[in-house]
Amino acid sequence: MESTTDDNIAGQRIADVREMTSEEIEREGWQAHDWQSTVVLELESGTILYPSADPEGNAPGTIFGTDADDTAFALYP
Repeated sequence: MESTTDDNIAGQRIADVREMTSEEIEREGWQAHDWQSTVVLELESGTILYPSADPEGNAPGTIFGTDADDTAFALYP
């Protein structure tokens, strides 16, 4: 799979929030662990977004956020 820049994700709706499949983990060259679950945001176009631990993509990561009430959270599938 070739990495590219996708400027067409703005305005798309999130169709699904799910756990990364073993095939997707393997495609990234990552190791699956029972204690680690990586979230995938699947857009209506079929594009998938997922966190990486660093810019080089060495390991899966976690998505953190803050809601409208300023409460911090982590996103899990």
